[in-house]
Amino acid sequence: MMASTHIALGAASGVLAANLLGAGVEQATLLVAGGVLGSLLPDIDHPASAFGQRVPFLSLPLSTIFGHRGITHSLIAVVGMAALIWYALNRLDWHPGYSVPFVVGVAAGYLSHLAGDWLTNSGVPLLWPNRRRFAAPLRIDTGSAIEYALAAVAWAWVALRLIP
Repeated sequence: MMASTHIALGAASGVLAANLLGAGVEQATLLVAGGVLGSLLPDIDHPASAFGQRVPFLSLPLSTIFGHRGITHSLIAVVGMAALIWYALNRLDWHPGYSVPFVVGVAAGYLSHLAGDWLTNSGVPLLWPNRRRFAAPLRIDTGSAIEYALAAVAWAWVALRLIP
């Protein structure tokens, strides 16, 4: 799945979380921001990805050790990322009071990335280190018109839910 689609799904997951939690404007903003960031994080293991290009000092070793769609595309990574971000924001006294919505957004965005890749032909190794890949019965080709339509629907939903 393309980075632009992951971003759209991450924003939508942040809006969904905000709606489910009855978040106010500040919390909703943090949920959506976290969702967008979380939607790109799993591809940190791919040096040519939108996120991997910005952090090659992390991307190259992860790619070498685990390959693309390895540990970063597992449920272990979702829990690990959420725990690390929560720790950094809470225990290091960065922006106290704002960490919970941001971390929930990151986790929602991360899960949206995994769901998006689940829809592709490659699937995802959710139970890593077990290499079995899970994929949807009906799959979307990366860069296809269906993927662009999915991103457009996600952005339309975000706009409809955020604009009063």
